[in-house]
Amino acid sequence: MGDQVPQDVLFSIPFEAPISPYLDDARSRHLDWVRDRGLIRTDAGLREYTSWDLPEAVGRTYPHASADDQYMLMNWFSLAFLFDDDCDADPDADARTRADAGTDATPGSTAGARPRIPERPDRVAEIARELITIPFREPGTPPDLVSPITLAWSEVWASMSDGTSVTWQNRFAANWARFLASHASELRMSTSRAVPDLDSYRVMRRNTAGIPHSLDAIERSRRFEVPAQIQAHPLMRRLREAATDTIAYINDIQSPGRRGRRVASHNLVMVLRDRLDCSYDTALREATRMTYEQLDTFMTLQAYMPQICGELGLGTTERTAVEMSVEGMRNWIRGYYDWGLRSGPYTAPDVIPDEPAHGYAEDAQHPATAHLRTRSA
Repeated sequence: MGDQVPQDVLFSIPFEAPISPYLDDARSRHLDWVRDRGLIRTDAGLREYTSWDLPEAVGRTYPHASADDQYMLMNWFSLAFLFDDDCDADPDADARTRADAGTDATPGSTAGARPRIPERPDRVAEIARELITIPFREPGTPPDLVSPITLAWSEVWASMSDGTSVTWQNRFAANWARFLASHASELRMSTSRAVPDLDSYRVMRRNTAGIPHSLDAIERSRRFEVPAQIQAHPLMRRLREAATDTIAYINDIQSPGRRGRRVASHNLVMVLRDRLDCSYDTALREATRMTYEQLDTFMTLQAYMPQICGELGLGTTERTAVEMSVEGMRNWIRGYYDWGLRSGPYTAPDVIPDEPAHGYAEDAQHPATAHLRTRSA
C-alpha cells in the first residue's frame, strides 16, 4: 500500500505576522482588474481564481502596504501565479486564460483573443523573455509581444517602479528575470522526469520559488530601500537565502498533499527519497529537519543585523530600513505559511508517494502553490 501523503504537517514558527487592514477593499478592486485585463475570461475561471485567494497572500506578506499599494501588489502577484500556472496547465483547458492568449488583445478587452499554443517550452520561453524585458525598458513602454499578461505587466511595472531608485529597479528586475528564466529549464526537467541531485535542486529551487524578487518588493511596499552595502553583505545574502529556503521547503512538504496533484520529481521530499533511497516518511522527516535548520539559521542571523549596521556606520534612517527589511522577511515566512494553511486541503487520495520518484512529472498545477512550486508546489 505504501506511505501515506501527509495531511497535517504543521510547523512551529516562533513569530506572528499581521494582516493588512485594506485586504477586503483591495481584493474587490483586484478581482475586477484581472477580469477587465483579460487575465480571467470565464465565470468558471474567475470562481477558481477567487478560490485561491491570492489577495490574502498579499495582505499577509505585505501587511504594511498602503491601500493603493495593496491593490498594485495583488495585481503583480496574480501575474506570477497565472504565468506559473499556465506553464503547467493542459493546453486544451479553458478554465482560465492561457498566458499567451490573444496577440491582438487590449488591456480592457478579451474580444477576438485566439490562443497560440506552440510547443510548451517554446511558449514558456517566448512569454518569459517579454516579461523579463519589460522592467528594463522605460516604464509605460508598450510590450513587443502583445498578450493580456504582457500588457498587464507593463501597466503594473509602471506603478511598481514609480518612486524607486534605479538600483532597486535593477535588483528587482534581475531577480524577476531569474525566476522567469528558470521555468524553461524546469519544464524540460519535468518532461524528462529527471530527479536532480540535492545541490542542483537547491540552486534551482531558489530561482523557481519566486522569493528573491518578492523580498525586494518588501521595500516597495513600504517605500524604503535597504542600503546597497547591506544588500551586498554576506550576512544579509545568507539571511535572504535562509528565508527563501524556509518558505520553499515548507511549500514542498505541504504541496504533495494538495488534492488532485501528482508528486513532482523536483519536490524536496521526492528528491530526498530518490537520493537517499528511503521511504517517503523518512524523506519527509529529513525535509522537515532541513526546513527547521533554515528557519533556525534565519533566526540566528537576524540577531546580528544591528551589529553589522554599526560596523558599517549606518545612520538612523538606514538602520530603520534594515529593520523593516528583516521584519518583512518574517512577515513573508509566517504570512505565506498561514495563507497556505487556509488555501485548500492537503489531502490527495490519487497521489501514491510510494511509486518511483522519477515516475511522474507534473500533470496539473494547483493554483494555491503555483508561485512556490517544486515546483511541485
